[in-house]
Amino acid sequence: MMKITHSHTLKWILPFLLLVAAEAGEFTDDLGRTFNFKKSDKFGTRAATGALSLYRMGIEDQITSIWGLWSIRGSNLDVDNPALGSYFPDADPVEEEVVWLHTKNNLSPECYTNPRGCFRWDDIELVKQYQDEIDYILFIDNGGDSGMRTVTTETGIPVVFIDTFYEYNVECRHLDHPEENDYSTKDKTKCFGRSMIDIATRIEELAVAIAGDDVNVKQIEDDRALACESAQKFTDMMKVKQGEGLRVMTTINAIKKDSDTGEDYFEIRTLDPIDLWVPRTLEELGMPILHHDEGSKTLEDISTRVTGSQFFPDCNGVLSESCNNNPLYPVDFWLIDSRSYLNILDNEEVVKAIFPDKAMLAGQHWHYARNDGPLSYHAIHRMLDEMTKRLSTAKRMHPTTPCTAIDPKTTVTAQEGGGLDRNEYICYNEELIQKEYLTGCKSKGLKTGAIVEIESKGLSTGAIVGIVIGSTVALGIAGVVLWRVRGSGNAGKPKEEKAPSGGPVIESFGEDEVVDA
Repeated sequence: MMKITHSHTLKWILPFLLLVAAEAGEFTDDLGRTFNFKKSDKFGTRAATGALSLYRMGIEDQITSIWGLWSIRGSNLDVDNPALGSYFPDADPVEEEVVWLHTKNNLSPECYTNPRGCFRWDDIELVKQYQDEIDYILFIDNGGDSGMRTVTTETGIPVVFIDTFYEYNVECRHLDHPEENDYSTKDKTKCFGRSMIDIATRIEELAVAIAGDDVNVKQIEDDRALACESAQKFTDMMKVKQGEGLRVMTTINAIKKDSDTGEDYFEIRTLDPIDLWVPRTLEELGMPILHHDEGSKTLEDISTRVTGSQFFPDCNGVLSESCNNNPLYPVDFWLIDSRSYLNILDNEEVVKAIFPDKAMLAGQHWHYARNDGPLSYHAIHRMLDEMTKRLSTAKRMHPTTPCTAIDPKTTVTAQEGGGLDRNEYICYNEELIQKEYLTGCKSKGLKTGAIVEIESKGLSTGAIVGIVIGSTVALGIAGVVLWRVRGSGNAGKPKEEKAPSGGPVIESFGEDEVVDA
């Protein structure tokens, strides 16, 4: 292994930067298609994952049209009075961002404030109405929107895809197949899950391709530094919490009615951190997340529904605190998707009566954005800071259980067909933490990427960022000629291819859960 300093790296990298400067408008999307943007091009994109992410990178006037939720699901954000704030200040847009979104063509006027979710334009006719103002559609999403398969045929507007679920692999998703829809998955065992840093990096590369030398270098550099410092604090806290034996579970929940008795009951839906970008981020930084199923091949296998009676086997159907010592999962802290988190916020006493879990009774719970919200470096910073705060005071509720010594960045944990056994979680190992989150820090004592290690596998992207211009703008520019290696221990990873309040919320998980899982 060779170490190099700033001066040596600059001599090596400058010729490449000069080469790609002339091709700043070129971008290859996550279906392998290459586009060449002009600075005059205008774009339409999903409001939160797309527009708000690009806004933090200086892409403002280029975006003319938006669709989908402005906030995350479950939010009570008033888009006409954003100064009031919301349930989720760590994930929802701030006032300045809401004001900016109001200046764009809204292609989802009927649902963009619906707390249950809004992921598509209301009607293709709205796209046609504004198509003279849209040169490209930026599909920054999980590939589940069927409208993207036909919009180019109906309007002539090309679609540029950034995958928020998986790294690009030609065997992962279909393209130009005579019988299969574009964006649908071919073989999920060839689809490796992305975390937030992977997606933010791709969006940054897109921003550079759109804006060229007009990209907001300082904004990206400052946001990357904030994300880095927040990641360092979070992973340090996770080391402490793993030492205490704390375990976390990521779930969705619902309050339902028994069809025979008419009584309310609580149901959770388990979710392994495979293709959910927030749980993947947290696990890569050391969060002890309980896994659920071995050898999961389908969404239903990964997503197991568990009722309160099943969760507390010692209660024999009569749930109470007196029989909650031996739950199906020894959860010490709950992470609940933001939409179903309303069941907890609005009905905490009801939930405690029908789901007397120790962590729930102790108030040890918080939300996560399930495939919602912006994916910028600033979004990473906000989310991790709040997670650190929430987890810092959490106490272990159940006897300790052993961890599993494994790399969180390999196919065993991030690819369907992998996965750990029920109730297994990954041991904290500082050597296996996702180092890309820890690149670009400015504070003393935090890792800055000032010294770069070049391994036989390739050059670390985060290292280039810290060296060339202090942050990740260089990553976006140099992305055309440089390759990325995600941290250490990449064995097995396919990298060669590019409610209403005041009462129970009666809610099923809904069909959109399959698409937007």
